[in-house]
Amino acid sequence: MYTLKVLEVKKETKDAVSVAFDVSYELYDAFNYKPGQFLTLQFNLKGQQVRRSYSLCSSPVLEEPLQIGVKRVKNGLVSNHINDNLKAGDVVEVLPPDGRFFADIKKENYKTYYLFAAGSGITPILSILKTVLLTEERSYVYIIFGNRNQESIMFQKELEELKQSFKDRLILIHTLSRPINAWSDLWKTSSSYNYKKGRIDSSMVKWFINEYPPYAQNAEYYICGPGSMISNTKRALKNIDVPDSRIFTESFGGTIKGSNIKGVVNAKLIAKINNTQIELTVPEGKTILRTLIDKGLNPPFSCEGGVCSTCVCKLKQGKVHMKNNLSLDESEVEKGYILSCQSIPLTQLVEVEYSK
Repeated sequence: MYTLKVLEVKKETKDAVSVAFDVSYELYDAFNYKPGQFLTLQFNLKGQQVRRSYSLCSSPVLEEPLQIGVKRVKNGLVSNHINDNLKAGDVVEVLPPDGRFFADIKKENYKTYYLFAAGSGITPILSILKTVLLTEERSYVYIIFGNRNQESIMFQKELEELKQSFKDRLILIHTLSRPINAWSDLWKTSSSYNYKKGRIDSSMVKWFINEYPPYAQNAEYYICGPGSMISNTKRALKNIDVPDSRIFTESFGGTIKGSNIKGVVNAKLIAKINNTQIELTVPEGKTILRTLIDKGLNPPFSCEGGVCSTCVCKLKQGKVHMKNNLSLDESEVEKGYILSCQSIPLTQLVEVEYSK
């Protein structure tokens, strides 16, 4: 963990803020990042240590502070704390950038990037968008951004400024599920904006690709938003024969069926962390990760939301139920890997091993 100072907390919408951090010269290497990655913040709230991961919306090629976007979540302990209490001058414990969702951006690339974002899913997409436009002078970016209405659009001003600055290489489409009728109340020149009514679903994706075919045939597709939006978008892309190797996803929310399963009572847990074996009891309904943390142990973890995969471990014995899985693919699950922050025991004995 490193301690970073908050430079600015900026209101982006009525329920979302951006937070900028000061990174000293000595920490530049530790906080070097790829566009699309996230930061993990740690707080002590309501008597417990909690961590949450938030994607970076800043670009590593700009001389700008590290910046994240945080949207308020109903009953969200950390997101509400950040929106209500965090201010310039505060210090926050932060882990260095991490994450498997990022774009490999190089000056010599000649590509078409399709970016799909919904809600706060715009955060890592914005980082990718800015970095591509500023680095790859021959590449083109087509982005469709879904929100409830005009007032819920995060980074609205910055997106419009990018659209005007890179009008020859950037297409920006807004789609709103419940638009405010009078667009002119918010955007005085509404006729100059492209927007559609609806959600990002299979039909919307099909329209978007048909309306804006790739300029460079070397195309990549980046998707970030709720789980249903991701599955709909992937399905539409696969229907037009886009290979999995060109589709990159980051899920922001959504639970799987059966998330209320409580598991067995007082299961025995054998956990191997840093070559040390620990045995303890897991209370009913408590995850493997939270059980280890509450016992004063130090397993790897970040978001506790099933998104970042930092807490992944291998299930050596027994069965578990993952309440949420937004980061492991089917092949990883088949090999026995689980997210310990989401896993509750379904058998009286469970054995897991964390990698070194």
